[in-house]
Amino acid sequence: MILLDTHAALWVEMAPEKLSRKAKARLLAAETAGETLAISCMTLWEIAGKHMRNQLELAVPCEQFLSELEKDFEVLAIDKQVALFAARLSDPFPHDPMDRLIAGTALANGLTLITADGKIRKANACKTIW
Repeated sequence: MILLDTHAALWVEMAPEKLSRKAKARLLAAETAGETLAISCMTLWEIAGKHMRNQLELAVPCEQFLSELEKDFEVLAIDKQVALFAARLSDPFPHDPMDRLIAGTALANGLTLITADGKIRKANACKTIW
């Protein structure tokens, strides 16, 4: 299983050309191997919030888009392990709560995170691909 950051999941669904060559190769390898792709439940919240604030235009109603994400990705919940890993992240990890919860999800589940976020990658708190 591999975890996608919110923007990576959006790009898989809406703009795959924005994905890096490494990310595309890893996703193709996962697909070929029948490996599950996952997102944090916080990704659903982030997308809904951005759409409601008119920061994200969707071709279909938001509820339908989120349903499609739930079909395409395994949605991982925030549990106590995720919360603890997220809370333990220290500088230089970004302070954004969503970044912390998504990275905490990767750490708690032993997953690699596909992310273009340079601050997350530079913090080196979890294994990333970009």
